[in-house]
Amino acid sequence: MAEINMTNIKDIILSTGNYNNVKCGNTVSITGDGGNAWEYYGPAYKKLAPRLKTYLNYANKYQELLKIKDKNEYKRFRKEIEDEYIKNYFETRLKELDADELLDTLYNRFGSNIILLCHEDITEFCHRRLVADYIELKTGIYIPEVSIEGSKVKKIQPIRYKNRLKEVGGECEILSW
Repeated sequence: MAEINMTNIKDIILSTGNYNNVKCGNTVSITGDGGNAWEYYGPAYKKLAPRLKTYLNYANKYQELLKIKDKNEYKRFRKEIEDEYIKNYFETRLKELDADELLDTLYNRFGSNIILLCHEDITEFCHRRLVADYIELKTGIYIPEVSIEGSKVKKIQPIRYKNRLKEVGGECEILSW
C-alpha cells in the first residue's frame, strides 16, 4: 500500500464532476449503478454511493418538492429534505469512513488524478460534493468541481456542504486529521 501524506493527498482526487460534463480523464463513478443508467461504463467505487434507502427517501420527497409553488415553502422543504439526506448519508457512509484509508484505497485501485463522478448537475444537491467536502474537512485539501470538453478543463463553483456536515457530525468529530 502507498504511504499517503499531505504532499500527495491532493494528487489522488483531482476533482468531482458529473457524467454529462466529464467524458475523459481518470474518472471513477460513485453511484450505486456505477453510472450505467447514464451510459458511463468506466471504473466505479460503489462504497461511496448512498444507501438505497437514503436515495429513495430523498427521491420521493424531491418529487413532492417539485409540486410546491410557494417560494418560501419550497426553500424550507428543500432544506429539510437535504438536511435529512446529509444526516442519513453521514450516518451510513461518512461517519465511520477513515479519510486516510479511503484515499489509500482509491489510489491503489484507480491511481492518481481521480475525478469522482455521479449524475446530478452542479446546481443540484449531490452526494459527490458531500464526499469532497468531507475529505476537505478531514484533510484540509479542497476538491474542486470540473467540466471537461475535449482538452478544455473548466473549474465550476460547487454548492458547499462543509457547514451542514459539521452540524450533523459535530466539528470535533469530523476535524480529526
